[in-house]
Formats: sequence, structure tokens, C-alpha cells
Amino acid sequence: MGALLLFTANVTAILAMGAIVMGIYRVSGHAPAGSRTALHVLALIAVLVVLWLVASGWTLVGDQQAGVLLRFGKLESVLQPGLHLHFPVPIDRVQIVDLGRTRTLNDEARLLTSDGQLAMVDYYVQYKVSDARKFLFATRDAEESVRNAATVAMRAVVGTHPLHELMERSDDAFGKDAHARLARALANVDLGVTVTGMGIQNVGVPSEVKPAFDGIAKAREDAKAAQATAHADVARGKVEAAAQAAAMKAGADSYRAKAVAEAQAEVARFDQILAQYQASPQVTRHRLWLDAMRDVLSRNRAVVNTGSGSVIVQFPVRRPETPSEASPESSGSAPASAASVPAPAASSPVPVTSGPALQGIGT
Repeated sequence: MGALLLFTANVTAILAMGAIVMGIYRVSGHAPAGSRTALHVLALIAVLVVLWLVASGWTLVGDQQAGVLLRFGKLESVLQPGLHLHFPVPIDRVQIVDLGRTRTLNDEARLLTSDGQLAMVDYYVQYKVSDARKFLFATRDAEESVRNAATVAMRAVVGTHPLHELMERSDDAFGKDAHARLARALANVDLGVTVTGMGIQNVGVPSEVKPAFDGIAKAREDAKAAQATAHADVARGKVEAAAQAAAMKAGADSYRAKAVAEAQAEVARFDQILAQYQASPQVTRHRLWLDAMRDVLSRNRAVVNTGSGSVIVQFPVRRPETPSEASPESSGSAPASAASVPAPAASSPVPVTSGPALQGIGT
């Protein structure tokens, strides 16, 4: 800055002295013939020098920026945010580096997976410049170096996973792994950059093998659909089996309750009959015999001969058919003798003249 001020002061002093001398000659009338022309040239030079200084002799560095001052191409200093005066171009040049802006690199690389397949990986890298001097002078092209380091990190990640896993994973685990690898690599070379993010945007296959790969993908989708259908059938079968088991259990519970109730009723009936039997054994035995015969003969059409030849008992009593119940064919072809046989009346009682210990009961 001191050299700049000295240079500016000297130039200004020379121009001022020339202007004073030319002014004196002009006032005294002793100016040479060509003095006016020289004065005009000197004034023009002064104006050009001033314009040169005004146009390129200062630099304004904004917030979150850094200015790298080069004097004759050599690094002189790093300018902080603010207004700075320096020698004009081409003596001094200032390169402004944006430290707050997030820079993004997008690239697509053909990489080899762990199962020997080729994958087209589209990825991105986001980084910021942390040191302007290192970013400009640590390597020939810092951005290209970051791109190469990102490709190496992505190749290491892709090479440890099969192709189908890279295409099916929906999370950003691979991007995080590549980010960590890239951050370690850049920390070793110290390019003056800080990686803020890295991720995979898309994973595909080269166009040469895409038809075959699409067929494999379709087969996998069909397998997944079949597996889902099988799981649905299993779930439906479990639901149906559970419903059948519940129905069977309900039926068993109902049958158990019914059997217990019937058994309890039989026990109560037996206790009642036992009391009656103890009071009157013969009458009770005869009553039980009548009940048993009624139950048996009510389900069977039978004619019983008591053995004496004089009494015939028919259980149950059959009612005569009405004309509307008889069919036309049977009524037309039946013999007259069959129609003339009278049937026993439904309301007539049926005598019972035999049974266990019937003679012991009072007449």
C-alpha cells in the first residue's frame, strides 16, 4: 500500500510541475512555439493516468469473499472484505473468490460393481471454498481435482455392492459413504475446500445391455408379485382357519352345554322316579314299561298280538286316507273289498292288557 501511495504521489507531482511550468511560460509570453501542443499532450497524459488509476487501482471485496492480490503474477497477499487500493492493471491483479457460495459438481461415470456389472452412476458433489489461496494455488485446477477425487470415492463405494442393491436401495447410505471417503481424500491433499454434501441421483445400466437388464428386472418384479400373492393366500387361509376353529369351538361349547343340561335333566328325572319307585315299586315299573313301549312303537308301525288271541294292539293308530289324499290311479284300481274295510278310529283308545305285574294292580 505504501508503494502504491508513493507511485501515485510521484505521478501527480510530475504532472503538477509540468502544468505549472507550462502555465508560467504562457503567462509571460515566453512560451515556445510548440508549448501549447506539449501542454495539451501533457494534460491528456494526466487524464489518462487518472482514469487508469480510477478504473483499476482499487478493489471492493464483498462479504463472504476473499481477494487474492497478484503482483506481476506472484501472490502478494489475500484481501479481506472491504475497499482496497493497489497498483493498477497490469501491475496488480485481484482474483475474487466466493467463500460463502455452495458449488455443485454433477457427473456421470461408468463404474464396475461387485458382481462384475457395469453401472452408469449419476452423482453430485457440493462443496465450499474454505481457503482462497490454497484453492487457487494448491493445484492447477481445484474443481477438476475435486471431480477426480469424487469419482475415485464413488468407484470405491460402487465396487463393494452388487448392481441390484445399488438400484433398489432408496436411502442415501451410498452417498454418505462416498461423502466420507471424499472428505478424507481432500483433507489429505488440502485443496482449501470443504465438502458439504454428496449423493447418488440415479443408477442405470449402459444402453448396450439395457434390454437384457430390463428382462431381468421384469422377472424380479414377477417374482415379487408371486411372492406377494402367496403371502396374501397364506394370510387369507389363516383367517379362514381361525374362523373355522372359532365356529368349531362355539359348536363344541354349545354341544357341551346341551349335553350337560340333558344329563342334569336325566339325573333330576331319575331322582324323581326313584322317589316314586320307593313309594310304589309295581306301579312305577308298569309306568316305565308303558313309557318305553310308547317311545318304541311310536316310531314303528307294528301290530302286536298279546298271545291270548283275543286282543290285538296297533301302535300308532293310523287314520283313514281322505279322498283328496288318495291318487286317481290308486282310487281307480283299488278293489272294492279294500275300500270297504273300516279303519280304527283315531280317537278310540287302545287297550293294553299286558305288562309287567299288571295283575297286581287293582281292577
